[in-house]
Amino acid sequence: MNPSAPAFSTVTESKGFQSLRQPWNALWESLEHPSLFSSFDWCWNAWTHVGERRGYRLRIVCGWLDGRLVLIWPMIEDSGVLRMLTSDTLEYRDLLVAGSEHASRWVEEAWSHLRATTRAGTFVFQNLRRPNALGATLAQMRNAKPIGGGWSPVVRLDRFADWDAYASTLTRSLVSDQRRQWKRVRLAMPGMSFRLIGSADAIGPVMDWIALHKAAWGEERGKRGWFNADDTLVLLKSVAKSALDEGRLVLATLSDGNATISAGWGFVCGGEFLFYAFAYDKAYATYSPSRLFVESLLQHCFRNGIRTFDFMPGDVRYKRVWATDYVRVESYLGALNRRGALLLCLCNRRPVFGMPDALRDAYRILPANWRGAVHRRLRGYRMINHALHLALATTAPPDALPENGRSEPSHRNPPTEHPSGRQCGARQGAAGEPDPGLSPSTLPHTPA
Repeated sequence: MNPSAPAFSTVTESKGFQSLRQPWNALWESLEHPSLFSSFDWCWNAWTHVGERRGYRLRIVCGWLDGRLVLIWPMIEDSGVLRMLTSDTLEYRDLLVAGSEHASRWVEEAWSHLRATTRAGTFVFQNLRRPNALGATLAQMRNAKPIGGGWSPVVRLDRFADWDAYASTLTRSLVSDQRRQWKRVRLAMPGMSFRLIGSADAIGPVMDWIALHKAAWGEERGKRGWFNADDTLVLLKSVAKSALDEGRLVLATLSDGNATISAGWGFVCGGEFLFYAFAYDKAYATYSPSRLFVESLLQHCFRNGIRTFDFMPGDVRYKRVWATDYVRVESYLGALNRRGALLLCLCNRRPVFGMPDALRDAYRILPANWRGAVHRRLRGYRMINHALHLALATTAPPDALPENGRSEPSHRNPPTEHPSGRQCGARQGAAGEPDPGLSPSTLPHTPA
């Protein structure tokens, strides 16, 4: 037996999960570039507030070596599909593995353990930010198909001496319009300023305000997300309170003390700011409140020595206005057994293009518990079918004209390595729609 081979086990109960807190934290803190979204606190809240309540099955693969936890792979099983344990939003995902010359082999052995013990038929692992511990293994596997993926826009603040140096690289039209909007809003509301939230009691009301205005925005555009899910909002509030205690939370409003025109939050981890969500009051839309908020947030990060401002997955136009670089995000899908291979084959052939009207009408008059049973039976198929047909992002976003339609010279820097080693591409300023990937929040949930 190889003395450097960990002993693997799978945690499937909440009690066992909770017992991992101390060794999980020890492993997470030992990593060179730990991800906030792989921390025990984030994953525990994701399980207790979202995963468990939605009827998912817990699957955490643990690797122990000489009494020490050296690998943690947090996952859930959802309708026969194995996924990473997340809040069901678009945060980054990865497993945790201790720094060692054997780390890549440990990941391969964890994969072998998983395949030998799981009852799931397929897997979908999304939003793996390069470099990641899991991606190298998946890239070498025949049955792991790259899907979706994309680019996360980032601002490399560490390239600039201060805000003024960075602002000099923005388009003249953007800088001019920002000045004009600041002047207008301060004439109308003289006390308007960027206000950090430092009280745990204020977190709930501010996040409720963000969710309310985000939901109104989504309703106008026919979009759903975390702001429509009460369980996800409870999770985010809980994580935010813990992050405040640890000095990681940046929750702020753009307000004059009476009216709030924009608000948002993110987390600081390892010199990075992860911009999670924000919203604006459309009653003040003529002041471009979201742009003013992002500018204020960037200035805050400069003042506090943050190296990188990460806009997170979703290459949306407003992010490109500010971004200097892009970080590659990968996603993979594949079969774990013959049953999963059959499901993939069915999804590839797409035998069901739509439900006939007669069947749809019959479905609607079924009792609620029957409809729930039908939904649960089809949920795995729907997830895999959706994931298989995501557009695969292969290149960095292409060049595009600025928002004013006039081509202006770029003052951005060429592609470089991210401080943490992630491969970045130069800002391209392209316009387009986000690639949401397989977001289970877009599928209705029914209790298991």
